[in-house]
This record gives sequence, C-alpha cells and structure tokens, in this order.
Amino acid sequence: MRKILFTLAMFLITFSSFANYLDSFSAAVQAWNQGEIDQSLSLTKLSLSSTVNVADAPDLWYFKARLNIMKGNTKKAIEAIQTAGDVFRQKPVFLLLNELANASVTTFSPVLSIKYVNSIEGFYGTEVFYSPLSVCMRKQNYYVLDGANRFVEEFGAHQIRHKIGVDSTPTSMIYSPQMDSFFISFENGSVYEYSSNFSKKKVFISKLSHPVVSCTDNAGRLYVGEYGKDQVDVFDDQGVLIRKFRLFDKEVHIFSYIREFSSVVYVMDLTEKKIRRFDVISGKELSSIPFPKGSIPFTFELLGSSVVFINSHSALIGGIKFPLVNSTSVFSSNMTGRTLMTTDVANNKVNLYDIKTQKSLIFPIIDGLSFANGKVFVKFRLLDPMGYDIENPSRVLVEDNGFQQPVNIVRIHQKIKVYEFPKLNDIFKMNQTTKNVVILRASSLKGHGKEFFSSIIMNNVTLYLVVDEKPTDMEKELVCLSKGSLISYSEIKRIKKFSKNRNFFEFEASYSKGLPNGVDELEIMYGPSSHLVDGVYYTMQNIMK
Repeated sequence: MRKILFTLAMFLITFSSFANYLDSFSAAVQAWNQGEIDQSLSLTKLSLSSTVNVADAPDLWYFKARLNIMKGNTKKAIEAIQTAGDVFRQKPVFLLLNELANASVTTFSPVLSIKYVNSIEGFYGTEVFYSPLSVCMRKQNYYVLDGANRFVEEFGAHQIRHKIGVDSTPTSMIYSPQMDSFFISFENGSVYEYSSNFSKKKVFISKLSHPVVSCTDNAGRLYVGEYGKDQVDVFDDQGVLIRKFRLFDKEVHIFSYIREFSSVVYVMDLTEKKIRRFDVISGKELSSIPFPKGSIPFTFELLGSSVVFINSHSALIGGIKFPLVNSTSVFSSNMTGRTLMTTDVANNKVNLYDIKTQKSLIFPIIDGLSFANGKVFVKFRLLDPMGYDIENPSRVLVEDNGFQQPVNIVRIHQKIKVYEFPKLNDIFKMNQTTKNVVILRASSLKGHGKEFFSSIIMNNVTLYLVVDEKPTDMEKELVCLSKGSLISYSEIKRIKKFSKNRNFFEFEASYSKGLPNGVDELEIMYGPSSHLVDGVYYTMQNIMK
C-alpha cells in the first residue's frame, strides 16, 4: 500500500511540474502573439526553471533565443541557440536564428539555373492578345498589356479582359505592390494609374514627351523614361517630379529600359552599349556597367545589384550564360521574386522562367499564431534580400510536428505605425504584430548596424534611412531586406504620409490540426531546398484559449 501511495505521489508531483512548465510556456507563446516580449521572455525563463520533458527542452531554448533577438540581447540569444543545438539537437530553425543573431544573411547568391516553366499564349484570329508590350504579376495572377488592341488580359483562376479606356496607344505597363496599383503610359504623353481590378483610373502624370513607365520603388517613387527628351524622370507617389536625369546633352543617343535597386537607377544606353547608373538621392552619375561581348541585349533585369542581360536566346549574369527556350524575340521583361517573365512578340506569347540561386534566400518570418474551429492560422512575411515583394507564395511549405500540411494561403493587410527618429532602444520594444515604419538617420546607425540587424527584421520593422552620410553595405542590405528605402531629408514628410497609405501585407497559412501532445513545433519554409526555416511552438492550452 505504501509503495502504491509513493508511486501515486511521485506521479502527481511529476504531472504537476509537467503541467506547470507547459502552462508557463503556453502563456509565453500567448504573450509573444500579443507583442508582449518582456512578459513572454519571463514566462519562458520560468518554464525552463521547471522540470522539463527533455523532448520539449530544445523548443523552449529556441523560443528563448527568438525573444532575446527581438529584445536586442544578441549575446544571450547566441547562448540560447548554442544550448539548444549543442546540448540537445539542432533543428531547422537553428540556421535561421543563428544567421539573424550574427547578422550574416547575405545578398550574395549566384544563379544556378534559369528554367522554363510555362507560357501564356496569345492567338491572332481567335484573339487573346496580339501585341504583348508588357507583363507583370499581382498575387498569383499574370497581366499582359496588348498594345495594338488597348486592353489588359488577366490570367489567373479566371481569365478577365480589362479595357484601359484611353484614346491613345499604350507604351508600357507596371504593377506597384507598394500602392497596389497598375500604371500604364501612353503615346499622348500621359501616365494613368489604375486600381487593382481596373475598375477605376485617373491621370497620374500628363504632358510628357513619349513616356515609358518602367518601375517603382519602396519609397513610392515612379521611374519614367521621357524618350522625346532623352531623360529619366523620377516622380513621387503623388505624381510630383522630384528628380530628372538628362542623359544626352551633346549628341543623340538611344536609351531603353530603366530599373532601380537601393536608390540607384540603372538605364540601358544602347548607343554607348552600357548600363548607366545614377544615385537617386544626390543625382550624381555613378560608374557604368558595360554590355557583355557579342550581340546587344534586348533588355535587362536586376537580381539585387547584379545585372541580368536578356536577349531572345539567353540570359547572362556574372559572365555565365543561361539559355532561354521557346523564344523567338524578347520585347520586354519583368522580374518578380525569382520569376522571370519575357514577352515573345513574334510568337504572341509570354514565357515564364524560374530562377534558382545557390542559396534559397527567400525566407519566412513568423509573426503570430491563432486558433479557431480546430484550425491553426500562421501569420508570416516572406523576406527577399534581393529586394523583391513576393507576390506568389505557392512555394511555401508548412510542417507541423514533422508532418507536412496541406495549407490554404491568403494575403492580408497589416496595421501600420510610423516612427520618425525614435530612440534606437525603442526598436527593441516594437510589436511584431504591427508593421513598424521607422525613419532614421544613417549616421545614427553607425557602429550599431549588426546590433540592430536581427531586431529590425524580427520586430517587423520597415526601415527608411535618411542619407546624411554614406550608408554601409550592411545598412543598405538591412533597408532592402526590410522593404524600406534610402531617402533624403526633403522626403521625410512625404514618406510618413505615403507609409500610412502603403500596401503592407503579410501571408496567413491555415490548416486543420488535432490536439497537440506536449509542445508542438510548427515550421515554415519557402521551397523544399530552403536552408533558412522559421519555427515556433504551441501547446494544447494555446488551442483551448
């Protein structure tokens, strides 16, 4: 009898300790979900001070590391990561947290392959589109501008034709994820802005000389080539001219496509056979990039700051040539994420290519979990060091407790909070459930870039850096990764207003789930070959709440 009572007492003590640490950890996850990081960290420490099931121990340590990163406690975060990985076992989240804690996420990512995926066909006769001038992507849909027939054809779950309603021949079309709008330029000298479903339109700019709209950036600037004046115009998000680059003052030249990366504008000079570069903030011309030897490329794109030269047969980057199949001619191109789109005018079709890089550097950051009706809802962002907004999340994979889940993914808008020149330590206190737009002077980050790198990413901060002195490479990378921009002092007021209206979004993955046993681990990755995987944890108590 005594032996039975002793065994029962030990069971109750063990169960009590087990429930105690799970209760504390459940509360820690709940506090993190609400952006209360100090409270979450205290509760996680309390959980670790209890008797912990050894199978759950690494999850608690990894969660502690995540919270310390958000708090700016880099040294403590690294200690927690090492404890989880060395004493227990390394999990996929180890690499992501370790790289963030050491600020070692890099944009250097050589291209391994450019693979043909599919074509969007146009037919003359049973007409779909006849002269594809431009192509772009919004969410998971493709949009083709038919220049001859003056409409935009949308390809997605349904095929829809949008009339553009302007009595002039269009010259180009782009999509701005920042404003969730399409822009189309016309030979009559106007640029029109269209709502995302093309139900509304307005004149954005007028009285230009043969404009060709080319791209937008994270500061809401619009880049337009005025081919009648041999100049590139930069407009703000209200259509006000803020910078112009006179390209050819002394002789006649031919220039073509325009692209932007990290507040540097790239212009294709077909006469001098080079890519000319200009600093948007200072207006100064920078060093140029010569065309590759051989035939003149038709167009170009940017993969980070690397130039991809494109013609009908190949794409060339870093001296390496990648064949493009199923093309006769390339009139224009567009890059969204790792998807290259080219318009084949001779064959009336658009070709789609998937670009594979050495490291799958598109990686997710989880911002929160919620539970309803037996389902788990995961809110996450997709970050791309190359600077692209990821419009198509179809390559996202979710694993729960080691099992891959069939998930439904939707795009949701984020609440926005704007900070102008906050104290640096305030960044550590920002709530990851909100998009925090931070405007800082470049000089204020000097010597602190590595210290704030991981916290800015994990606390859902978009950084606009005022260029009062030359930013470092790490600061430029941080601005790019956070979907911010380098700006001038004169743009601060505009950026504050623009940010409040900007289309910030993240994704939400949902799937069905039974009751967990102890601590369940949720992992999310972009593509099966991704080495940067984010993971968080939850318990039955989280679901019941």
